[in-house]
Amino acid sequence: MDALPALLVIVALVALATVLGLVLRARSVRVAEGCGGDEHELVVPGAEVTLVQLSSPVCSACEAMRRVATELVDSDATVAHREVDVLDDPEIARRHSVFSTPTTLVLDRDGHVRTRLIGAVRPADVRAAVDAARSELVTA
Repeated sequence: MDALPALLVIVALVALATVLGLVLRARSVRVAEGCGGDEHELVVPGAEVTLVQLSSPVCSACEAMRRVATELVDSDATVAHREVDVLDDPEIARRHSVFSTPTTLVLDRDGHVRTRLIGAVRPADVRAAVDAARSELVTA
């Protein structure tokens, strides 16, 4: 077999694998609503919505999610952020079936988990989850 056709086949396979990986990544669930569960002890008093970020020391995406949460808290006084190391509190990770960090629980003021954000989620998605949790408070 000539080198050129073999090289073209390899390039085509790499391109196909890349496109397939990007499609699968885009379709993966990163925001899960209606997760249930109560975490009353994690609610920040006075906040309408609390973002509870479950992190670990080896988490590369935790810093990005921390920045997103901090920016949201700085721009909205009704939102609070709390970070929990899953190594220090493995029970919370078990209760919420946390398999990757960061996982961020969006809690309403009563401690009900309204949404679970997996990974370093875009700021717009975090804002939408906070707004949804807030609107559920109004309708409840």
